[in-house]
Amino acid sequence: MFRRLLFEDWVGLFPLIALITAGSVYATIFYRALRMKRGQIDRFARLPFESESTVSPDESK
Repeated sequence: MFRRLLFEDWVGLFPLIALITAGSVYATIFYRALRMKRGQIDRFARLPFESESTVSPDESK
């Protein structure tokens, strides 16, 4: 079934470019996370991801 699909050789370049781009983005994020200073780590650790007060279902309307 797949033998009928004919791809040119240059078409295989696009997945390679996408892989390199995604890999470089993840590598950059990983490198910056490793090089983060202790003060910045502590500041990110104190960020409030949830609100302190809970809203009852009646108040949300």
